[in-house]
Parts: sequence; C-alpha cells; structure tokens
Amino acid sequence: MIKLKHIVALFLASGILAGLAFFLNNQDKANQILESIEETASIQKTETVPAEQDTVPFAKKLQDELKIISSSYSKRSKRDIWTLARGKTIVVYLLQAQKFINKNGGTVISMEELNDNPNSYQSAKVEILAPNGDSLHLTFQVSENIFMKNASLMSIAFQTTKLTPEVIAKLNSLNFPFDILVPPFGMPADFYKDLDKINNKEIVLWLAMESTKLNQEHNKFRPLRIHHTAEQIEQNINDAKKVLPIATGIATRYGEQAVKHRQLLQAVMKPAQKKGMWFMDLSLEERTVVPQTCKDFDIICKIAFPYNPDNSSVEDYIHQKLREAPKSGTSVMILPLTKENLSKIEDIATKAAKQGTSIVDLSTLFNSK
Repeated sequence: MIKLKHIVALFLASGILAGLAFFLNNQDKANQILESIEETASIQKTETVPAEQDTVPFAKKLQDELKIISSSYSKRSKRDIWTLARGKTIVVYLLQAQKFINKNGGTVISMEELNDNPNSYQSAKVEILAPNGDSLHLTFQVSENIFMKNASLMSIAFQTTKLTPEVIAKLNSLNFPFDILVPPFGMPADFYKDLDKINNKEIVLWLAMESTKLNQEHNKFRPLRIHHTAEQIEQNINDAKKVLPIATGIATRYGEQAVKHRQLLQAVMKPAQKKGMWFMDLSLEERTVVPQTCKDFDIICKIAFPYNPDNSSVEDYIHQKLREAPKSGTSVMILPLTKENLSKIEDIATKAAKQGTSIVDLSTLFNSK
C-alpha cells in the first residue's frame, strides 16, 4: 500500500512538472520527465509482485532425485521406508542424497549403514533436517530383485582370424551391439569382404605387438616391435586404418613385452590420438605401463581381461563378467569368435536386462565414464 501511494504521488508530481515545462515552451523536457517517471513506476510495480513460490515439498524432491521405487511408513520404527532400485550401492545412494540435500538448503543429521535388514539387499538409516525445519526420519533400502534400467554397461567383443557363413549368420542373429577384433594384416582378401556382411558391429584393430611368443610365422601380421622407429610404427597404423577405415580403436595382440615399453607405446598412442582412436591393453601383463603412458596423450586407454582357458571355462568367464557389471558399473567380455561361444551368449541380453545392465559397444562404454 505504501509503494502504491508513492507511485500515485510520482504521477501527480510528473503531471505538474510536465505542465509547467509545456507552458514554458519546453515540450521536449516535459516528455523526458514523463518517460522517466513512468519507467520508475514500472520498476516499483515489478518489485511489488510477489515471487513465485516453490510448492514442491523437499521430501518429494529428494524422492525424485533418488528415483525411489516405493515409499511406506513403518509404525514399528516410526520411519518412512524408501525402496531404491538395485544397480547402485547404498553408499552411492547416500552420497547422491547428501549432495542434493546440501545443495537445496537441507542438513544431514546422520547417515548410518545397516547390516541386519533382512528385507533388502542393502539399507541405511538417514536423519535429515529440511530447509523449513521439519525432521525427516528415513530408511533407505535397496531392492533385492528390482534393478534400475541402464544402471551398468557391458561390452562384448570377439577375437577372430576366421569367418564362416555359419558364424556370420549367428552374429547377425544377436540382438545387441558387439565389437570384432580384427588383424589388419596377414588375412586373405575375402576375410575383409566378409566383414561387410556383419551387422551391428564395431571394428577394432587387433595389432600384433612385441612378445616372446612371436616368431617368423607372425611376420605376416606386421607386429609392432621395440626396435621399430616411431615413423615405422605410425606408418604401420596408417596402413592398418586404410585396410579397416571404420575401426574405432586399437587392441593389443600378444604384446606382453610391448606394454612394458614406454617408448613403443608412445609411438602407438601418438597416431592413435591423431585418428581419434582409443587403446585397449589385453596383454594380461601385470607390469604394464599403459595407464602412465596414456596420461601423456589426449586418448582413452583401458585394460581389459579376455577369456583365458588356463583360468576358467567359457561358461564361468561369461558368468563372471555378467556379475561384474552391476558391481563395478562396467564390464568388458572378450571371447574367441566361434559358433560354440556364440551359442553360449545368445540369451545374454535378457540376463543383462534383468540386472539393469545394458550391452553397448566398446566406444560407448569407454566414453561413458
């Protein structure tokens, strides 16, 4: 009401001043006075309009943030029970909640992980003070069997030096994307033509590298050796990309000596960076210096563990990689490309979906983190 009186007074004053200026043959000055007062009045009117209030309760905002499955009230514990989808650990959920609460003006009083809740996979007690002063007494519990969609990612890749019509047909029957690790040298021309018959694939350069396992028979694969110059290695990679121009990354073949040799790796990563390719170490060498060398370049480098017949059966390896995805967030499965192995993963997309794991190609997985 006070501001409204001020506005009325301003208009009265403006009228008087404008009238005086007009009768003094100064019409321009009168107009300037009127425009100035009208602008001031407009600003004051805007200031008197109340700001739009946020009517969504704080608890509801937090529920939306965490994407809870259900909410109930326990008379026994006098707490609200929020059930969360499996796919993240309770610790990750607690950190997510804490970040949201602090950002939105609330206060975390306490968060305590519980180890004796038989009704859930993982759970925690949470005490929160909302911005309006209300106390929230909550129990977070992660569901045993309801998984969130796309909670984790898994890639499936195949190593191959041979393609048959039966294998191609089986690959084309798969209902998920996959990668094929392909030697860019030493293969018959028909091999590369047959690659074009495969759908839903991503191609990776499977480059032979320095190893004690190499002998003269491997020379047709043009392995990258320690005694090669950087120029020779770059030319090798350029030639490989010409053979398989759609290749998105480089994976080691053999290479347990190469991944311990920083200078050789630098010579590989430099042209890979130029071509926007990633690098994957499959050597199983514990003393690899790939992670350290990768820091010198703007390139994604990963270490993955292909199937090793010395350690497990194919079935056990597949089961292990499937379980690994929801636990760590990502998983890479690499198998020899055979009809038998393809038969063993025909239903893997269904199994993965039930645990909230999406199957994506390697490039998508590597760029997701």
